[in-house]
Amino acid sequence: MANYQLIWNLHGIHYKDKAVNFLQRFEDSLCVFSGAVSQVYANYNIWPITADNSKLLVLPNPNAHHDIFQSIDSDAVVSTGLYILPGEVVGKKGLFLSHKSRLNGKLKVTPLAQGLEKVAAKTDTPFLPVITNKDLKELNRKSPILHLHRLLPERLESHSQFDVRTICGTIEEKMHKYLACA
Repeated sequence: MANYQLIWNLHGIHYKDKAVNFLQRFEDSLCVFSGAVSQVYANYNIWPITADNSKLLVLPNPNAHHDIFQSIDSDAVVSTGLYILPGEVVGKKGLFLSHKSRLNGKLKVTPLAQGLEKVAAKTDTPFLPVITNKDLKELNRKSPILHLHRLLPERLESHSQFDVRTICGTIEEKMHKYLACA
């Protein structure tokens, strides 16, 4: 079965080149989940496959089998309501984490590293962000934003504790390595 979820369609995005460049910034820091084959990819590349950048191929590294995690049930990956956005959206440099306020529905924005630390501190289990097909979006037809999903390790019931620790450690290591350089 072909993994159609590895082809990301950007037809609804107006500034495709900008969106592709934004998404490629996260190749080394975020893992990709494909529900079609129940896999998480920790080592992959993103390639435009059309001249107008309307379709991207998210291709796992075929030489890094140890960075492909199998049998990840879709119910173990949940939406967070958190978005990564470029600083230009808020008139600043860098990357930011945003979510809608429960009180007034307005967008709350925090520098990315600080925001991820706050989110991780509020949870009882590790905060393990992953991205999926359709997570790349556009805000106000101007700036790309990236929705985050989260892998819940307690829902990896068919995996051994060793495998769960390996999956969690890989996702955390990628994220922390990136944040240390940010």
